[in-house]
Amino acid sequence: MSSPRSRNRTQGAFGNRRPRPIERDFSEPAPAADPTPREPTIADKLIQFAQPILQQAGNHQTAAKGAMNVAILIWNASIEGEEKVAEAKKTLAGLPGASVEQVEELVKVMLERKLEMFPEEKLLITNFVLKFSRRHGDQFRVTAVNINPEGVQKADLSDLVKVGG
Repeated sequence: MSSPRSRNRTQGAFGNRRPRPIERDFSEPAPAADPTPREPTIADKLIQFAQPILQQAGNHQTAAKGAMNVAILIWNASIEGEEKVAEAKKTLAGLPGASVEQVEELVKVMLERKLEMFPEEKLLITNFVLKFSRRHGDQFRVTAVNINPEGVQKADLSDLVKVGG
């Protein structure tokens, strides 16, 4: 066990009180961050896509999470095809206070928005985490899977699954 007497004889961070030389020269500025802009992530794209729905939801945290659920439902349906779009419309029409006309208009606008903004994006959203924190800031994390890997045709993909399974 250390004591004040033994600490004076110890070399290192907690022992000797004599100043030690500093390795870094602080007279030069620290290296600057990389100025090249980064590619937008799927989370960035999804937030941009969901702006109309998020604006309607307002500032309430629960409403924002519900709005992201609606946006992700429409995003995934746009990638999976007409059958999934019909299922999404049915799901949205079942929400409280939703009319069939409102759902039709919302889905139509959001599908057009997806085609206009991200026509080549084929990532299906499998999960998302939306956290609101005053201390750490808001966080939005997305888990996605690519249903159409580059260079693989749909028929090739089913053959790969059969071979691998």
